[in-house]
Amino acid sequence: MLGLGEESGLELTGEQAGNLPGPEWMQIHHPQERWSQAQTANVSIGQGYTLVSPLQLAMAYATIANGGVCYYPRLVDRVLNQDGSPALDENGKNVVSQKPRVRTDLRNELSPDKIDLVRKGFWKVVNEDGGTGGRARLKNVQVAGKTGTAQATERGHKDTIAWFACFAPFDNPKYVVAVMVQGGEHGGSVAGPVATRIMERTLALDEAKFDMQVAWLSPAHKANPFQMIKDVTYHDSGGNLGSDDEENADESQNADAQMASASAAPDVEPEADSQGKVRRRAATAAARAAPVAPPAPRNFFQRLFGIHRQPAQVPTPPPPNRRRGTR
Repeated sequence: MLGLGEESGLELTGEQAGNLPGPEWMQIHHPQERWSQAQTANVSIGQGYTLVSPLQLAMAYATIANGGVCYYPRLVDRVLNQDGSPALDENGKNVVSQKPRVRTDLRNELSPDKIDLVRKGFWKVVNEDGGTGGRARLKNVQVAGKTGTAQATERGHKDTIAWFACFAPFDNPKYVVAVMVQGGEHGGSVAGPVATRIMERTLALDEAKFDMQVAWLSPAHKANPFQMIKDVTYHDSGGNLGSDDEENADESQNADAQMASASAAPDVEPEADSQGKVRRRAATAAARAAPVAPPAPRNFFQRLFGIHRQPAQVPTPPPPNRRRGTR
């Protein structure tokens, strides 16, 4: 009903539909295996044979954000003539319909309280102490979302993809952002800050409070592509660190590699001068040369149950649910 395992409808060349497995799929593709309750549990948290694209995940989250209506995505909002009037096809209709196409209305399948339960769960992931998405918090906007870590092995090497999907503002959702980072160790510490950066600046653009300076950058290069990205930090983002991400039980003590530098500061967004050029900062080079101290090893019980933390301030309760349709 959410479009998982199906093409998006955008008529993209070479699009892969992904996979939402079930008993019938297992019988066809893996007849030697039997579908079990364990398989159902695995699929319910996105593991096993499940495959989704960032677009599919974004559309699913948009469905929850707006209260249950799943739309088909579209790339073009409208087509206009030179005089500003809508372009018409041979039948006299708009080339691009202004009315979004509905895939499924979950309100016919689920009661409003069940949809609200999921929405509040997403809110808690980001805003309650102990949630894995704490680093996605924004100062003046309530964000709701979920972290994820897809684990696999590629040619004997650990190949982890960090995920984070979110929507905001919580009480009147306007945008959904889905981010995946190949080689990211955790969704909350790697994909979460990236998604929040996108969300924060998108909302700022709406209020004419942000003007992004575009600059040319040389292609990114990583000496060891099998090193894991442990953490992403934007040094001007403030103190919305939240809780550590405990979702990944496989804590490799050798996975201290950072994105582009030892300080884990992304080097894809430097400041540009008036000519649109970037000046390499000495601090960045110094940070890259500095050794990284390995984290203190955690014992078995800490890895299993998480590290005990001091209770934080009680978060602001979620606002009243005033949903409107998203565009």
